[in-house]
Amino acid sequence: MKKIISIFLLFFLISCGFSPVYKNIGSSKYNLIVNKMTGNLTINNLIKNQINTYSDKKSEKKYNIDFNTEFKKTIITKNSSGVATNYELYVKTTFSVLVPNGSVEEFVFTEKFNVKNISDAIEQRNYENIIKENIASSIKDKLISKIANIKWS
Repeated sequence: MKKIISIFLLFFLISCGFSPVYKNIGSSKYNLIVNKMTGNLTINNLIKNQINTYSDKKSEKKYNIDFNTEFKKTIITKNSSGVATNYELYVKTTFSVLVPNGSVEEFVFTEKFNVKNISDAIEQRNYENIIKENIASSIKDKLISKIANIKWS
């Protein structure tokens, strides 16, 4: 029975034209050069590392990037003794991309993530670092998606 359902699901997904959103994101590479970063140092370094990992130094499609990040950690709820139980991590990143034709494209991306407080401080810090890495990866994916839509002349 499981085989029949699996085959039906596979057939349905193939025949309906389903394709992943980021399917072709790695197929056309760009030379992304980060010139200037302002704002939160940790988030900046994570985003820069993500961009550098994606960037192809041999590509002729060269984009110069400046960006500014804003990071906020806001308490959402507290328990009866006043200790934070839930909070929100908020990252706003503004990119300025110098397009080869000389114009500058501006992109603004925001990411929010609600976090439950963990009593172990080390585990809490590690969890927050993982969330920040995921946010940086998401921002990089959004940037690449926007750059892919820029007309290259």
